Amino acid sequence: MENVIVTLRYIFSLVLITVFVADCRDSNNKKIIQTVMTKNYFDSNDHVFKKLYKKDSASILYWETWNADDKKAIIHWGHVGNLGEQTNLSTSVHSELKDKINTLITNKINEGYSEIPASEQFTIAVIFKLRTWGTPKDLDRREEIRNILTEHLGWTGNGHCGDGDIGSGEMTLYADVIDPYLAIKTIPKEFKTKNITEEYYFEITQGDKVIAQKITPNKE
Repeated sequence: MENVIVTLRYIFSLVLITVFVADCRDSNNKKIIQTVMTKNYFDSNDHVFKKLYKKDSASILYWETWNADDKKAIIHWGHVGNLGEQTNLSTSVHSELKDKINTLITNKINEGYSEIPASEQFTIAVIFKLRTWGTPKDLDRREEIRNILTEHLGWTGNGHCGDGDIGSGEMTLYADVIDPYLAIKTIPKEFKTKNITEEYYFEITQGDKVIAQKITPNKE
């Protein structure tokens, strides 16, 4: 009888060990699978900049991240058209930063966030009337306003200003945006706070399609 009890105890111990080993292997396999499925979003220079969007019932949400250096990244999120919130992520080594940022981006994509293709975005032209045909001083002013516009659109999650031209008595800035009608509401407010007093108007296009022309800004 004692031999039977000892044998049963031995078998029970083997079962527990087998289950424990199987659980460990399963856990390790899950970690390996998770690691394999987490894409590397850093470029060949080990820099990352990712901006993602998600539509909800009332607005468009944005989430973006970029690395300030090899051990620090900024995470910024909110509703398009608003400044939103931000936080910093710091690590002791670069590899840890990459792992954490890659995981955060993957999680956001799994939540339904995605990039918006350029073909689905809009272009706003901000057109200023000049008293000249375009002077070096006008060029400097264009760059000054372009920087203001880029900062505003970037921090409100609504795009960026990357191009412009000048000539024939006009100075034009072109901005690629997500929500053009929201942009033409927020831009005048930003211009007002930055003391931009020149007269201007908006035009909206999407690809080769003209959406709206000569929209007078509401400067209130």
